[in-house]
This record gives sequence, structure tokens and C-alpha cells, in this order.
Amino acid sequence: LDQRKLPFTVEYVACRTASAVAVAIHALIVRGAPAIGIAAAWGVVLAARELDATHAGAIETAAEAAERLEPVMQQLNAARPTAVNLAWALARMRRALGSAGEDWRTVLFREAQAIANEDLAANHKMGKLGAALIAKGSGVLTHCNTGSLATAGFGTALGVIRAGVA
Repeated sequence: LDQRKLPFTVEYVACRTASAVAVAIHALIVRGAPAIGIAAAWGVVLAARELDATHAGAIETAAEAAERLEPVMQQLNAARPTAVNLAWALARMRRALGSAGEDWRTVLFREAQAIANEDLAANHKMGKLGAALIAKGSGVLTHCNTGSLATAGFGTALGVIRAGVA
């Protein structure tokens, strides 16, 4: 979802390559720290698929994949170098790849999915815990990009509000 065009236009940008993900992060198409980290993790998965499509021989080892994917991860990180979740997610993908065997492609896919799933679960837990702290009839002021578009789909501070009115 191209967040630059909201709220007047709903337009999606298809990112089929890691470079396209880096552009989406840099151009502010993707906004919100958790969403940026999740997008970068999936960018690594796309890069792994690109390796298979462009490399003459099969890349069998995780070590070889890590060597070939490192420039892509650096490109993704450079798209928004101040985004903490971006560097964190890429470090997590590197660790997953470092402990992978011949199934490194599957390991990367599962790690990206885990990053997204864990963010969503954390948002729901934060919402439940935070909602319990807000007295009925209270006003709430949020700051920054805290809704479902900034995360895996529920929201951080706005997730608390959502949980409180549910």
C-alpha cells in the first residue's frame, strides 16, 4: 500500500525484487518502523529467489547464499539507515541464514514470516495490556505512525485504542 497517497487514493505497489523493496522503503511507500523491518525481511526472501533465477549453478550452501545476499542486505539497510527495526530485522535474517543448512531458502522464508507473526502478536498483547490502563471515557493522544499500516496489521499505540473499544 503506497502510504504517500493516503487517504485520498488507495494504490498498491508490487515489489517483486529486493531492489524494489529498498526503493519502497526509501521513497516512504512503506512507513512505520515495524512495517519497514518486515518489508526488509521479505526483501531478503525475494533476493534469495533472485539468486536462484540469475545464478548459473544452484547455490547449495547457506554460507554461499550469505555471501551473495550481503550486498542486498546492505542496500536494504541503506534505504533508511536510521530505522532501528530495519537493521534489527536484517540482523535477524543474517543470524537465521548463518544457522541454516541446505534448506537456507526455507529458513529465510520462515524467519521473515516469524518476524511478521511476532509483530502482530506483540501488537495484540500491547493492545490488551495498554487498554487495561486507560480509564473509561479518557482521551488519548498518539504521536507518530502507530496504526495497523505501520505494523504487521494491528498497530502499536492505535492498537491499544483498538483493543480498548473492542
